[in-house]
Amino acid sequence: MNKHAFSLLEVILASAIFVIFASGAIVAILGGLNLNRLGSEYSIANQYAAEGIEATRSIKNQAFANLVNTAGTGVTKTGGVWTFSGANNVSDKFTRVISIADVYRDGSGNIVASGGTLDTSSKKATSTVSWNFAPGKNNSIDSISYFTNWKAPFGKGGLLAFSNGGTTSDVMLYKTMDATGVWSSNGSLADIDGSTTNKYARAIKVYASATRNEKIVVSRHYNGTTQWIYAQVFNGSTWGNVVQLSTWNSTARLDVQNFDGTYLANGDFMTVYSDNSTTPKFRTWNGSSWSAQVSMRALSGAPYNIVLRNRSMSNEVMFVSIDSASDTSSEYFNGGAYATKSWTTALDHGTNTPTSTKRIVDFQWSLNSPLSGAIIYSNSSTDKFIRAKIFSSNGSGGGVWGKQSNVVGQTYMVGAMQLTARPYANEYLACNKDGGSTPRITCYKLTFSGTTATMASVTNGIIASATDTGIQASFAVQYSTDGSSALITYGDGTNVVKYKLYSPSTSSFSASATAISTTPYTLGTPVRTVREILDVNGSTIMTLFTDNNRDLYSTSCAGSFSPVSQHSINGSETTDFWYDFAWDLF
Repeated sequence: MNKHAFSLLEVILASAIFVIFASGAIVAILGGLNLNRLGSEYSIANQYAAEGIEATRSIKNQAFANLVNTAGTGVTKTGGVWTFSGANNVSDKFTRVISIADVYRDGSGNIVASGGTLDTSSKKATSTVSWNFAPGKNNSIDSISYFTNWKAPFGKGGLLAFSNGGTTSDVMLYKTMDATGVWSSNGSLADIDGSTTNKYARAIKVYASATRNEKIVVSRHYNGTTQWIYAQVFNGSTWGNVVQLSTWNSTARLDVQNFDGTYLANGDFMTVYSDNSTTPKFRTWNGSSWSAQVSMRALSGAPYNIVLRNRSMSNEVMFVSIDSASDTSSEYFNGGAYATKSWTTALDHGTNTPTSTKRIVDFQWSLNSPLSGAIIYSNSSTDKFIRAKIFSSNGSGGGVWGKQSNVVGQTYMVGAMQLTARPYANEYLACNKDGGSTPRITCYKLTFSGTTATMASVTNGIIASATDTGIQASFAVQYSTDGSSALITYGDGTNVVKYKLYSPSTSSFSASATAISTTPYTLGTPVRTVREILDVNGSTIMTLFTDNNRDLYSTSCAGSFSPVSQHSINGSETTDFWYDFAWDLF
């Protein structure tokens, strides 16, 4: 009897255990099925949202004026053409609503959620898809894109400064350009030294203030035995407040870029420069006077190529350089007092760059994640890789560097580099002119997550199989303000200036190059140096380039290139950037 009772109990327990485990298995199976279904529905919703953005892009391409602010609209396709229609779109269980809104930017051109200045040449489009996954469980996703009126007038004007004294005179001229793209006649910058005229300019950079009607020019000069670095201020009508930053006796390293500058969020201007010692120096301008010179932290060698970048809406600054010891280093200014202690100790990223005469380094803050920035550099005397690291600011004066990225190798040693950040994505383009006997220009895509960077090849990434053989950058690359494309302009070893477009959606450059018409001018062979500067208030890229005759030309691109203008006909050297342009920000 007890045995039978015990057997019955066993059966009951076994049945209960089976029910429990079976129920768990059923729950797990059902849960898995739900997850699979949810994943499938998210994929459909993402595609539906992406279609809404592409439809909006098509509507924008018909006419930018079609992008009228709305809290919600649908789209329809009639006769093969997309138009806005109705309040939404419905497909099966999915409802899509597209909204259009204004874009506002801070003084550095970065998009801000509130405050800032209205960007009349940009619109924000949001494609929202919502659906019911189950009773009482609503899901939605957003796809966001920013559109720019590439054919809009210039946002504002700008100022061009350039050398026109050859290798014997310190003549520096400037022109202003109005908001319609019309250049003024030549004017003269301040005389850096009234006692002599033989300090000719080898390098010039122009910086624009966002808080007052002001430009600053920093320039490096040479007279055959001695070098100087000067700065001067333009108040909107006249030049003045000339200050000698440094001087040293040397006939070497005449074509390096051993100074840079940037405006801070508080309106002050900071310039960092070399005095041919291992300790870089800096000064600030507060709108009325220059500060005294202050030392930064010592490097392993004298800085030959300097890059200075202010973190948006802050007083923090990243400094990177290549020095005479072939080290690539960085220091970070915490935004505090203008003192040595406010800079971090120099950190070496690369210790043996192929050459210290080329600017084989660049740094740019992300235009999507404002606390993040990327450096590109080399780390071997025969390096065939662009190295990269991500810096993450803590937002209060400090930050950390990530590990060196995965890299992609190229046939020849790396050369002069440039980095451009893509708006609205954790993404960059990293390009370089290699060290081959017939140099090539090659570009890569740099992406990041947190402090992890990844470098990848792109389709048609070899932009030019031949360019000029000088040490200078004979190319320039720049993203559009909406991040939908990038423009690279370059010389191919001839007297023709060419360009290609990059599509981030396909990670590819144009297969074929397009020549920029320079009529009525015939350039000297080859094209030597190239610069591009984006108008953050509009949608125009200013392109400057020089030829073997040391002539300076400009053109601007807002969907198509404007007629070329000639400026200087007597620059200093074919390997120097003795010219620069800055768009108005104030």
